[in-house]
Amino acid sequence: MPKLNPTHLPDRLREVIDQLKRGEEVEAKKNKTLLNATQQQALEDEWNKQQVLRKKHKPPKTQAEKQKLGWKDKREVRIEIYEKAYAQLQTDLVGDFRKLQRKREAKAADAYLNGYFNAKDGVNKDSAGNIAITRARLKPPTSRFRKRDRQVNALEEQLLNQFEAEMTEEEREQRKLLKETERAEERARKGRFK
Repeated sequence: MPKLNPTHLPDRLREVIDQLKRGEEVEAKKNKTLLNATQQQALEDEWNKQQVLRKKHKPPKTQAEKQKLGWKDKREVRIEIYEKAYAQLQTDLVGDFRKLQRKREAKAADAYLNGYFNAKDGVNKDSAGNIAITRARLKPPTSRFRKRDRQVNALEEQLLNQFEAEMTEEEREQRKLLKETERAEERARKGRFK
């Protein structure tokens, strides 16, 4: 089973809290997987206080007596500690996401650079780097067109259309032959590499 990272913990904690509130039994080993060392110690300390309280006093008969003594059963102690842990995770969630993002970016950069510098002669180094990123089970960066790039592409398309409109019949025929020749050469090149 993969190790839980801080992004998984809030959901798991919420499930366990809901189970405990419904009265369902939750395994004690969940304490170690869902709580950090200080939270585990707080749970242990709180339960030890309850044990001392049980030695000094008889079990209360009413809810008012329970509240007055601070009497809690094991389930209530666990709910209290889990809710504190959940609240703490919620406040630290953005920082945890940023840490994970930095780790992912560092891992992707490392994979890319290894692929880039270990590429053999005749191989596109950029492609080798992106392939290495994919093999590391990360997503390679995608090229994003910016507003300026879209404007330049639209202007180039407009100029090409304008030039084609101004061509004579003979120039159009020459352009058509050139395109057909380029396509035939491309098919021949692809056929050699199959």
